[in-house]
This record gives sequence, C-alpha cells and structure tokens, in this order.
Amino acid sequence: MLRFASRPVAADYAREFQQLFDGRFGTGKSSATPFPRVRVGGAPVEVYFSPEDGVAQYVLQRLAAAKKSIHFMAFSYTANTIADAMIAKVKAGLTVRGVFESQNAGGTGAAFNRLKQGGVDVLEDGNCYILHHKVIIIDERTVITGSYNFTNSAERDNDENLVIVDDPILAQAYLDEFARVYAQAQAPTRCR
Repeated sequence: MLRFASRPVAADYAREFQQLFDGRFGTGKSSATPFPRVRVGGAPVEVYFSPEDGVAQYVLQRLAAAKKSIHFMAFSYTANTIADAMIAKVKAGLTVRGVFESQNAGGTGAAFNRLKQGGVDVLEDGNCYILHHKVIIIDERTVITGSYNFTNSAERDNDENLVIVDDPILAQAYLDEFARVYAQAQAPTRCR
C-alpha cells in the first residue's frame, strides 16, 4: 500500500470518487483530475484514472525513456503495446525481467509468451496463492503502480487508478519485493 500525505492527491481521488458516486463509470467519466502532477515529500507523483485519462500513453512514455532496467510484477498483462515496448528495450540492451500471476500467464491474450519469445526474462509466480501486483519499476527510480492491470480492458473499460512516483528510495522497496517474488518464481513453493 502507498499512502500519500497530500491534499492535492486526495483531491484527485475525491474527484474520481465523486464521478463514481454520481453513477458515472467507465467511459461515462470525464478526465478532470485537478492535480495530475504534484510533488509529495520532494518526489514527483503523477495520478491517472482509466479509462478517461488514456493511462497506457503514460506507461509507454516511461518505458520509452528507460535507460537501464525494467522490472515488473503483473496479475494480468495482455496489452501488446506495453509488451512490445518492453521487447524493444531488451533489444536495445536493457535488463527487462518480470513475474506473471501463474493462473493468467497462459490466459487468452496473455503477453507472457510474446514477452518470452521477445527475449524478456519472464517467469510465472511461485506462490500458492494469487500474485496480485500491478507494478513496473524503471531504472531503479520510477515506480508505476495502482489498480491498473496492463490490459486493454483496464485501458478502455474498467475504472482503474495508476500512480507514477519518481523516488529511488521507494523504487528500492519495490525492487526488494520484486527480488523476493522473482526468487520464489525460480523455486516455487510446494502447495498442499
């Protein structure tokens, strides 16, 4: 969980909630986030909601700007545009590693095989339960996370949120979690 002690971020979420309380869902909402880019404790934070904000464009911009590494953990990942951006970064010589929820890695439209065939170091999770993370860590300093799955449904239909935080300390905490999840994917837990 991320907790932002920020009135502007709270205002962003309050605006989104108000649209939902008013019965406006999915494509019925308007893009009206009052403070999409703020600073919290010195760190730049971006706040987006789907489908109204076209969230994938911001993810793709950050992936395109990656210089060293991309790590991700994904519950559901079917967006070919995001997969292709990661594959392009592997071909450019960056380290790209990820872990998929095992129940969804082979699902309809899953990007798992596309990424694997494109040279991305990708594994299925190794826990006995559900990997529900939706996280991308870029260059050990940028964290992309929220309820937004890397899917076309999240982009076009679902009511989702996504934050992008540029903070190496926060990124390290997420990289520590990635290392734990990745190690467990390499040596899966025996489930009863």
